[in-house]
Formats: sequence, C-alpha cells, structure tokens
Amino acid sequence: MKTAAYAAQSARSPLLPYTIERRDPGPRDVALEIVYCGVCHSDLHAARGEWDGVPYPCVPSHEIVGRVTHVGSAVKRVVPGSMVAVGCMGAPATPHPSPAIFNLLLGRRSIAGSAIGGIAETQEMLDFCAARNIVSDIEMIAIQDIEKAYARLLKGDVRYRFVIDMQTLRQ
Repeated sequence: MKTAAYAAQSARSPLLPYTIERRDPGPRDVALEIVYCGVCHSDLHAARGEWDGVPYPCVPSHEIVGRVTHVGSAVKRVVPGSMVAVGCMGAPATPHPSPAIFNLLLGRRSIAGSAIGGIAETQEMLDFCAARNIVSDIEMIAIQDIEKAYARLLKGDVRYRFVIDMQTLRQ
C-alpha cells in the first residue's frame, strides 16, 4: 500500500514529498486517512537528527487525527468512519538542555514532567473538553509550509500549535 508523506532524507535536508510503502493491515490493525497532524519541537528534533537513532528517511509526526478506513477482524473498539486521535510521547536518550538552574531559581520558574496518564486519562480530558466546548487555538498550515513552520519554531515565533491540514498533501 503506497502512502503519500513528507520526509527528511537526512538531518540536513528539508522535508519533501515522499512515498511510504506500507504493508496491508492485519487482523489487529486499524487503517486511517490522516486528516490533521500536529507539529511540535519533537518533530523538528527528529527531522534534524538531534536525538540518537533517528532513521532516515524520517517522516516526523506523532500527533494525528484521522478517519478510520479499515479495521482488522480482531478490532472491537472502532469502526470504519470513526474519527480517532493518535498520539505518542517519548523521551530523548540524552538529558534535556535546560537553562542554568540559577536562572530558573531567580526567575521563580521550574521544569516539570510526569509519566502518569494514559489512554483513559486522555479520553477523560477529551470528554471533559467536548462537553464544555473547550477547544484549542491553532494555526492551520499546508504541508508545503512545514519548513517555514520549523523555522518559526526555532525562532520562538509561534503563538498557537501548528496543525497541518493533510488535504494539502494532495495539492
């Protein structure tokens, strides 16, 4: 199965159109048409090879929303036509290059993280937001503008999360 994407061929190359050859879905698989894709610093770090072990070509992305197009015979929780979100969180193999501790203390700031939470907690949060019409502010971009978005990420010129309208992949 051929899938259109954008990929970096190396840590120094821009993301350009690329075709992924995928296997056919199996009994426990769900196939999606990706509708939207979030963009964050993790994607930029992966594309630029700033974390150990990045394989190239690299198609960075870990936050997607899509429409289910096929479910395997063993899949029970979704059906074709369902809208689903897929996220993945990882940690780099090396320590985060955080600012000097003294500057953090003087500015009364901190860096924190948590390894708790999972699918149930995420679903609870999504249900809470949906029930109260709480939505996020985003800046929608075309996939062809991903390098401009990466440059803005590096400059800190981002007010809202970038989201790629994946329909633009067809242009």
